Amino acid sequence: MIDSDAAEFGDTSIGGEVFTSDGERLGKVWDVQDVQDVQEASFKVDAPFQPDYWLPFNTVESADAERIILNVPKDELDHYKSRDPVVA
Repeated sequence: MIDSDAAEFGDTSIGGEVFTSDGERLGKVWDVQDVQDVQEASFKVDAPFQPDYWLPFNTVESADAERIILNVPKDELDHYKSRDPVVA
């Protein structure tokens, strides 16, 4: 579920921190897929000590210029990770 603060994903800065719904820090936003419909966008996570990966925007619960909170707990994250940009 995306709240009103997350409606403009373009406001999220490259370098903003990414956290799971249960508070685990995943890394930083490294890139954002540029598409017309934000609901089909994905973003790349620069994950420390592991390969970077893409997540679909529909995993975002809330976002602002400095932080993204996902609606997914850490133990379910592998179901959403992709090596390439994804479409939700």
